[in-house]
Amino acid sequence: MSAVARKRRTRLRRADVEASPARRRGRPPRLSRERIVDSVLSLIDREPAEAVTIARVAAEVGASPGALYRHFENLDDLLDSVVASVLADVAADPKIDTPWERQLEEWMHTLRAQLLRVPALLSLIGRTGRTSPAWLNASSVLLEILERAGLAGDSLAITYLWILETTTGLILQEAALPVSDQLANARASKEELHDTAAARFNAVSSALETIDGDRFFSFVVQQAISAVSRRKG
Repeated sequence: MSAVARKRRTRLRRADVEASPARRRGRPPRLSRERIVDSVLSLIDREPAEAVTIARVAAEVGASPGALYRHFENLDDLLDSVVASVLADVAADPKIDTPWERQLEEWMHTLRAQLLRVPALLSLIGRTGRTSPAWLNASSVLLEILERAGLAGDSLAITYLWILETTTGLILQEAALPVSDQLANARASKEELHDTAAARFNAVSSALETIDGDRFFSFVVQQAISAVSRRKG
């Protein structure tokens, strides 16, 4: 081979290397349950309206769908693990030496914090005709707290449902539109109210300006504590 031919061949090889995709450097990140769970959290944060499927999760972690089944039995098992990871603090046993009022307050605030952090999680809790056991584990802590407060039977059941449904409903509303934005939107529409409605709101307009999501939720918690106290009495 002539010197000219060798130089031309070298240039062609160099061009092929530069034009080809970058080679992998080192081993790819090891696939684990934790990494897969984190990938689902990334998916629902980025595209909360899209259904989570094994195929989408596999693409997110750069693995084949079959590889996920080495870590999870099925999609329900995977999504239950995602719910459990987010609600780990909510499912923690209440402190025995803490009054039930404080236990209830901490449980409600912790639930709010976690669901506001991952609002799309609620779409994973009830699906395909089943409720995630991880959600039931977390909400069972509320039952224990109410039992410690002295509730039992029908009173325990209805109070549990009332607090759970009220709390999650308010959190969903707050995640969709924070309290501060709700009040700002109301102010923007104030000029369009009829006189009677405007006069009613004038009586509380200055007080409403001082309310934010944290203060409103703390009020809700105190109402729940008061309601439990009345029912156990």
